[in-house]
Amino acid sequence: MKPLLFKVLARDDRSFRIEQDSFPYFYKLLHFHPEIQLTLIQEGEGTLIVGDKIDRFAPNDVLMLGSNLPHVLRSDPDYFQPGSSLRSTSISALFRPEHLEPTVLNIPETRHLQQLLAESQYGIRLRCRIGHPLTSQFEKLPSQRPFEQLVTLLSILDFLATTATREILSATAFTHPQRPENQQRLERVFSFILDQYHSPISLEDVANVANLTPGAFCRFFRQHTRKTFSTLLNEVRIEHACRYLRESNETISQIAFSCGYTNLSNFNRQFKEITGMSPGLYIRNYNSSPQ
Repeated sequence: MKPLLFKVLARDDRSFRIEQDSFPYFYKLLHFHPEIQLTLIQEGEGTLIVGDKIDRFAPNDVLMLGSNLPHVLRSDPDYFQPGSSLRSTSISALFRPEHLEPTVLNIPETRHLQQLLAESQYGIRLRCRIGHPLTSQFEKLPSQRPFEQLVTLLSILDFLATTATREILSATAFTHPQRPENQQRLERVFSFILDQYHSPISLEDVANVANLTPGAFCRFFRQHTRKTFSTLLNEVRIEHACRYLRESNETISQIAFSCGYTNLSNFNRQFKEITGMSPGLYIRNYNSSPQ
């Protein structure tokens, strides 16, 4: 995608920045920035989009997002309700590759981190449990002195580089800055799909949101997202269906209809194509796995 360029405020005398955020919901627009971002999600759940990957984010997720990689943590609808007491909190470290790569990341003791930085162009996630040592390191960052923060940052990078359970998110790397034109058009389309996935959405509907003819929209969308509109819509719907299967007591049919499907067999087919299993097997596997 060609999302919004996000400017991260920085101090001239620092090679990295530590941020601690606490809001009712996370920043909801697809965006990118030249800084590499390391983030611990402390509170909050929702839809994670990194490059061409659509998934869920949850507390204790650690994310490493490369330079200029489009991403958004779109909080669930409950977080936007008036009067909601839900919070979305995180701790992040942001740094420019050109500030650290030629120096502290280019000595013999840290050269193993170069592969991690290359992988970050696709996005990296590590799912942690409560009390994981990596989350404890993140939680120390805001109160540390700059030198201590640098040591902790290198320790976090070392942990990610040496753990086999880290997950690569996007199938496509985004190594070049995104051009600014069409940002608002793509953001309108993106927001429309996430807000209306539970309703019938036709190609004409979304083309009107983009102010394009259906044919022009299909070319535009494929060029900028590397997906067809129907593929992205199904991924968003199935991602929400997975959440409902885990968290609600509704039947599979009810969940299918609440996620915008009017045909149960189509829902089952799309679910298996995206997840590799049927909805029934998905929920059985979830219920039998250690929580």
